[in-house]
Amino acid sequence: MIYGFLLLLLGCFFQGSFGLGMKKYQPFSWEAFWVIFSVVGILIIPAAWTWIEVPNFFSYIRQTSGDVLWTAAFCGFLWGISSIMFGKAIDSIGVSLTYGVNMGISASFGSLIPLFIFGNIPAAGSFTVLLIGAAIMLAGVAVITRAGLLKEKMITASGSGTSRGGSLTAGLVIASVAGLGSAAMNIGFSFANEAVDIAVADGVPKISASLISWVITLSGGFIANFAYAFILLIKNKSYKDYVAKGAGTAYAKALATALIWFLALGFYAKATALLGPLGAVVGWLIFNGLALIISNAWGLKDGEWKGFAAPKKLLLRGNAILILSWIVVGIANSMA
Repeated sequence: MIYGFLLLLLGCFFQGSFGLGMKKYQPFSWEAFWVIFSVVGILIIPAAWTWIEVPNFFSYIRQTSGDVLWTAAFCGFLWGISSIMFGKAIDSIGVSLTYGVNMGISASFGSLIPLFIFGNIPAAGSFTVLLIGAAIMLAGVAVITRAGLLKEKMITASGSGTSRGGSLTAGLVIASVAGLGSAAMNIGFSFANEAVDIAVADGVPKISASLISWVITLSGGFIANFAYAFILLIKNKSYKDYVAKGAGTAYAKALATALIWFLALGFYAKATALLGPLGAVVGWLIFNGLALIISNAWGLKDGEWKGFAAPKKLLLRGNAILILSWIVVGIANSMA
């Protein structure tokens, strides 16, 4: 199990870091960036990595029931819509606040809903501790959200910048809805485990077979992401960005973002295979919680909270609460 947590920590680092690539990617427009991200990160890398570890993975997908495939892909499609909103929210309210709202909602709903869907509810003691951990995590997210609101209020009161009251409210709503879509991602991943079980029964190590779930789930996610970005690319004639001056740096940033993003999901999948029966529940809570702390660290380094002492203190307190929730959730997993 210790190896599972180590892989999860590695995945958390990548999950908390990939959002940096979604800022300052000029001369690309958002849609030019997103088309590359979708093709490389959501389609090519997941399939290629899975093929390297499980060369005949598609045969296991063919053996999976159609209902499972459609459900998992639809959950991925919902996530695809939410990921577009996630990128828009970062542009509107910044990395720290977007991650805070999005991942708090995603962690809570994405971890607990599969428990009830699949009837895999643990013993009363473990389940109680798990719920306490989830509640503590939501409290941490609330504190972080409060920090963002206080920061915006200080900007407005001082007149040191243009108030984004409207954009802040819209950004918070977008990030919240995106969190629900992100939760659907883990639900789809859990559904797709039927294909993983088929592969394991055929002798494939579960730590490798776990990647198959992402290929299935992300198929729906790719459709939503690519279609929307491609339509904008044609409508706005943004394809010209691909040959604009300085495009080389933007290409590198898009490719790096795509790689880092799926490294997070790949290591998460492997961690769930090692964490036991609650792997996709406990793992998702920790995955989102610790990634949020890492993203906040990047936000601080990027100067998003410079000059805002009081909101910054709230942000740090929120992170401390998230660390506490991570510990409680880990205890719940050890009790299961």
